[in-house]
Amino acid sequence: MTRCAGPSLFAGIASFLSAATRGRFRLIIGYEASHTGDLARDGAAIIEGLGGHALLMPRALPAPLTAFSVRMVMADGALYIRSSGEALIYLGGRAVDRSREGALASEAELSLIDEAATAVSDEAALPRAEGGWECVGEGMIGAYVDRTVSRISSLTDATHVPTPVSVEDPTGLLTSLLERLGVPIDEAGAGLSLRVRCEGRTLCSSLSEEQVRTALGEALATSPAIPAGRGLYCVDPAFVMDADAISAGAALALLAPR
Repeated sequence: MTRCAGPSLFAGIASFLSAATRGRFRLIIGYEASHTGDLARDGAAIIEGLGGHALLMPRALPAPLTAFSVRMVMADGALYIRSSGEALIYLGGRAVDRSREGALASEAELSLIDEAATAVSDEAALPRAEGGWECVGEGMIGAYVDRTVSRISSLTDATHVPTPVSVEDPTGLLTSLLERLGVPIDEAGAGLSLRVRCEGRTLCSSLSEEQVRTALGEALATSPAIPAGRGLYCVDPAFVMDADAISAGAALALLAPR
C-alpha cells in the first residue's frame, strides 16, 4: 500500500478527499527523514492551494505517530513520506467510517487516488499557497506516549517484573516508552533485544515468532485488526488499525517471561 510521494500524489489525494468530504478537508503530512521535509512542505503548499488544510508533523517521526494524529486532530487523512520517497496514505474523519480512522487506505481507495494523480499533466502548474498550513504540536508525541503507556500497563499486573532489554536506538520513542513502563535497559546483560525498523511498523526481536505471539496474546486478541505479515504485531493503543511496532516492542518487553 505504498505510492511515490510527489506533487501529483498530493493533488490526487486532494481530489479524493474533496469528493469524500464535500468540503474543505484536513490532511496531516508526516515524514520519516529530514531530507524529505522540503517535499512535505511543498505538499502542504499544494494542499492549501487546492482548497484543503494541511497540518505538518513537527519533525521527522516514525509513521505510527502520523496515524495516531489522524483521529487526535480530527483529520480526514494523512500522507506519510518515507525516507525512500514512498508514501503511506491513511484515512480518517469524514473520508471513512469511524471504525477505520487512522487505518491505511484500501486498494479501492488508492486506485481512486491514483486515477486523480495520473490526471495531473503539469506538476509545476499546480497551485501552491504561500502559507495557511499549520504544524501539529510537539505535545502530540507526549499524547502518543501517554496513551501507549496506559494501554500497555493495563495488560499486566503490578507484581510482574519486566525483563531487561537492549534496544538499537537509545534515543528513540521505544526507549522513552520502556523507561516510562519501568523496563530496565541493559545493553550488556539483557535477556531480550528489540529493534524497530525506521518506518515504525516492523518489530524485530531476539525471540522466536511463536514466543512473541504467546507473550502478546492478550494484546493481539483485543486489537480490532491483527496484521498477517511476518514481523508485524499490533497492540493498537491509539485505536489505530495499523501495525505499530513501537508500542508492540514496549508491550513485549513488559509481558515476555524472564
